[in-house]
Amino acid sequence: MEYKNIIKEAVVDIFSSMVLLDIETIEGVESGPMEGPMLSGMIGLAGDLQGSVLIHLPATVAIAITNAFLGLEINSVDDDVKDAVGELTNMVAGGVKFLIPGPGQDIELAIPSVVCGQSYSCEATGRFERTSVLFELAAGRFVVEMQIKVASSMPRG
Repeated sequence: MEYKNIIKEAVVDIFSSMVLLDIETIEGVESGPMEGPMLSGMIGLAGDLQGSVLIHLPATVAIAITNAFLGLEINSVDDDVKDAVGELTNMVAGGVKFLIPGPGQDIELAIPSVVCGQSYSCEATGRFERTSVLFELAAGRFVVEMQIKVASSMPRG
């Protein structure tokens, strides 16, 4: 399944209706490793679709999103920023779940987790398909990706 358009639609909808920041999709550019302090929000998917939805943001972008989303004036990563990244991840995963076509899609979302640090990667174990979309705001770029377990590696019931 092509998840790129589903990710784009979910993220753009959330930013236009909830975060209230202008956002663009960056096409034709690979999203390489991010430099400096960053945060990643992760939420697992279980059921008919197994994998995870991840959002990788430089700290400055996470702070800008938090300030817009919560109407605050935060200058550094704190618990509000981590909570906002977790909630953003939850909203994006919920939007993706809603947009996945087909009747009988039984997909459950886990509780979001947020990781902070530098020079790390987040990858699913086993065989998975990765789809990522690069977005840009005035504050900078961030990546939303899905890591979906390949059907042939899923147990048969």
